[in-house]
Amino acid sequence: MRHKKFQEKIWQKAQSVLEHAEPNVPIMGLFGLIGFPLFYFVWTYVFPQQFESLLFRVLIAFLSIPWVFYHRLPSWFKSFFPIYLIISCWFMIPFFFSFMLLKNEWSMVWTMSTFAGLFLLILLINDWLLVTLLTLSAYAFATLVVFFLDGTNGYGNFQLEYIPIILFGIVGSIIFSHKKNIAQKTKISLLHSLGGSVAHEMRNPLNTIINAMGSVQSILPEKPNPEAKASNYMLSRSGLISLHNVVEESTDTVMRANKIIDSILAGMQGKSVDPTTFKRTSATNSIQSAINSFSYSSPDERKIVNSLAKNDFDFFGDKDLLIYVLFNLIKNALYYKNKPGFKLEILTEKGETINVIKVFDTGPGIPASKREKIFDSFYTSGKKGGVGLGLAFCKRVVTAFGGTITCNSKENEWTKFIITLPLYNSKRSEQLKKEVLQTKNILVTDNDPANRFHAEKHFTEWSCRVEQAENGAQALALIARKKFDLILMDMEMPIMNGDDVSRRIRFGEISGQASGNKHKDIPIIGMTSSASSNLTQRALGAGMNRCISRPLTREHIRSFFEEYFFSEKKPVTYTTSIFLKNKNVLVVDDNLTSRKFMSIILERMGAYVGQAENGEDAIKCLDNKEYDIVFMDMEMPVLNGVETTKRIRQGYGFKRFKRFKNIPIIALTGNTDPGNIELTKQSGMNDHLGKPVGRDDLAKVLSTWLQK
Repeated sequence: MRHKKFQEKIWQKAQSVLEHAEPNVPIMGLFGLIGFPLFYFVWTYVFPQQFESLLFRVLIAFLSIPWVFYHRLPSWFKSFFPIYLIISCWFMIPFFFSFMLLKNEWSMVWTMSTFAGLFLLILLINDWLLVTLLTLSAYAFATLVVFFLDGTNGYGNFQLEYIPIILFGIVGSIIFSHKKNIAQKTKISLLHSLGGSVAHEMRNPLNTIINAMGSVQSILPEKPNPEAKASNYMLSRSGLISLHNVVEESTDTVMRANKIIDSILAGMQGKSVDPTTFKRTSATNSIQSAINSFSYSSPDERKIVNSLAKNDFDFFGDKDLLIYVLFNLIKNALYYKNKPGFKLEILTEKGETINVIKVFDTGPGIPASKREKIFDSFYTSGKKGGVGLGLAFCKRVVTAFGGTITCNSKENEWTKFIITLPLYNSKRSEQLKKEVLQTKNILVTDNDPANRFHAEKHFTEWSCRVEQAENGAQALALIARKKFDLILMDMEMPIMNGDDVSRRIRFGEISGQASGNKHKDIPIIGMTSSASSNLTQRALGAGMNRCISRPLTREHIRSFFEEYFFSEKKPVTYTTSIFLKNKNVLVVDDNLTSRKFMSIILERMGAYVGQAENGEDAIKCLDNKEYDIVFMDMEMPVLNGVETTKRIRQGYGFKRFKRFKNIPIIALTGNTDPGNIELTKQSGMNDHLGKPVGRDDLAKVLSTWLQK
């Protein structure tokens, strides 16, 4: 058994050497094949040296032929080439140069040549121990051969000064090569770690989506036989609701996975956790979600994890990131699930100054000397296959929440991870909220300067960025240029009252452009000094989220933040119903699947949908039939979207179509960077949608341009 393990280690070492040397093997082989015979003539006729043998050099050069043709070697030869590489290298460099060094009694030429040969050996082989063994064994064997041939080993030209020079050069080269190799291995390990972390984070959402697809198939009628006659299939209302729920949950799952992956990448780059996604989060809901959504290897494994989280509390943080933390702690604990009597428990405790989550398991425990180190990056303890990133990231997340994570353990008995989190209304949580609010843009619209400055004062106390507008027209101009997160709107203003401004925002009627679409779901708060009883109904009818009576107070401001910025529940937003009955829509896209997808959505809204696969076909369709709106792909063969739009706006090629100047044209593009968006505007397009097109985005565009 030991003999077999030794052979495996030798083989692994040889493969590692080949992996490092592989890019240079053919070049080094060519260097040896030409260099050994060539230097015979150099040392014989140009700079004459003793004991030169052309036959000996040719035999050594012959060993390098497989190196030259490495990439063309038959598979049977390649299978043992790693071993051949080390053996032939031993003959070609350390043995040959040691032999000639001793034959020439340590002459200056051969001392320098041997020195150069050893440098080549160090560069070729990345293992300092192997280089040392090859060099010492080759020198010893060369000594025996020279003694056998000559009866003596001459050191006539040897000088003691050679020793420190040679040692300094060789040891320095080995250290440099070793450091370079360690750096390379670290980079590879880093990539493996990143790949492993991302792969692990993808496993849970992918399994969830697979299960979701199974749910969809169970709801849908049985797939019809392609040869069967065409027929209609009915889907119940509850079945339709279930389908939408599955799709929404799957979408949320993918978004959560993307958030975790982005956080991992940010951590790899040394960036801190982004607090802009932090909200008021329930500890027990997060724990239950983590337990339910963890990717268990078997049903029995799921039964091991017990939740004793009875004392719920709220904290200011990110639910998905906390779930990721719990995933890591559960995964680490389940590594020891086969230990007799193993159990894993998660519990919560509420306190007066802090709240606590504890993850307890009866695994082998962690020695006291390692309990702090386990939170360091790339440190692993007691497990195979770990990369040491999980607990380090857990610490970054919990610290970002204003809390701490520590480990307590008793060897061979149990381990307990303790997560402390500040109270939701604590000073630390308030600081985190201000960090989030620093990114929020607030628009205060009021014709009374005193009211505007009063509102701005309250918002800036929380570090918000505030802009003012003294009337509705000024507000619309600001909104056309900038995205706001919250809008306060005076309901009684001259020129244009708050009701009209709110309606224009909701319908995207801002400067005659679609720039208002991005504000369609932004909270709008109506403000009034009136005592009328129907103000709330009036505000909601205008598309506002709520209405408050002046004066504006700090309690109002805090309630806005809690409802619209820090709540996990999405606020109720103003929406417009989309009715496309008797509307004709033209979809222009060279991708058949994309056309079919959009056509299905539009037809279910009640529209008649025409299709064209390129710009020339689109122009023909417009001339043959009246359309109300056009969706135009940017990248198409024959005639792309930009050129097609320019021709439409110029009235090019039309005999009867008269609406070429004002028909709404919406760009479909996979690239939504500012440059491409500007290109669509310059060509005459009215708006743009990023691919893949979502139903909600499609509805917003339709509500904007068809209601015009």
